[in-house]
Amino acid sequence: MDENKEFLTPENESESTNTDTTSETTENTEEFAAFAENNEDTLQNIDGMSEEAVVTETTPAPKKKKLLQLPIIISVVIVAAVALTLFVTKAFFDTSIVGTWIQSVPMSSDTSSSDEAANFDIYYTFYNDGTLDFTVGTMTWNGTYTVSTDKSGNQTLERVLNGSQMSCNYAVSGNMFTGRTLELYTSTSDEKAELKSGNVVKPELKVDKDFKADDKVTGTWTYDNGYTKMTYKFNDDGTVEINQSDSVKAEGTYLIKNKTIIIKYYYTDEVEMDVAYSVEKDGLKLNDILYTKDDGSAKATTAAATEAATTSAK
Repeated sequence: MDENKEFLTPENESESTNTDTTSETTENTEEFAAFAENNEDTLQNIDGMSEEAVVTETTPAPKKKKLLQLPIIISVVIVAAVALTLFVTKAFFDTSIVGTWIQSVPMSSDTSSSDEAANFDIYYTFYNDGTLDFTVGTMTWNGTYTVSTDKSGNQTLERVLNGSQMSCNYAVSGNMFTGRTLELYTSTSDEKAELKSGNVVKPELKVDKDFKADDKVTGTWTYDNGYTKMTYKFNDDGTVEINQSDSVKAEGTYLIKNKTIIIKYYYTDEVEMDVAYSVEKDGLKLNDILYTKDDGSAKATTAAATEAATTSAK
């Protein structure tokens, strides 16, 4: 081994390394200072660009509002125009007979001495499906109707009510703001019936203060011989509904007294009807006609019998 060769200790290596690093650092600092001095303007430009970049990133540009597409705007305008047209047509140019019309009729046939207090109202209600209600007091007749227009523009109304057919000409005038008018007339008469548009108003039904419900009477009772069907519905609040073959209906009140059911309803005035009744094993007898109760018990019995038969078969 070479005796003249020196071995460096870790301390000597560190000192040597630090000396070299310090020398390199000093040289680099002097070079950077010279570079900075020669490129001062460039560095300022870079700093300015950096600040602008920061502002741009931290302050987002405002979002542009999305405008409605042209087809959508056109569709909205068309829908609004159609709706407005329909409203104007319905409000000012509606000549349809559909709706409820009120005819004020004198109580007496002597119209010369009649006054407003002696009149009663008749209601005609025409539905879109061609059916008709004719209402007086709390009674309503159901019928049908058809309308047609001839080449001259004359409008004809044909009614079938309570088995009778009637035909006449008609004309509708006015609007929904000032009121509409329906005129009924015939070519053979100069008289015209004038009806005003409105709503059905029925007389108030007042239950007798002495009314007491009877469970043996309360319910729906029906008589059906194949030709005529009559139904009485006695409610536990003292009101009654009468239906004859779905062609005539009446609403009223009732009171049970001395084996009699006293029924009150309105036509042109209050009408009272006494119905003798008796509770039978098979139903309720009204004026010697037996009515059976329609409370779903027959359906329940049939279902029970079917289930029993099924069970026995298994």
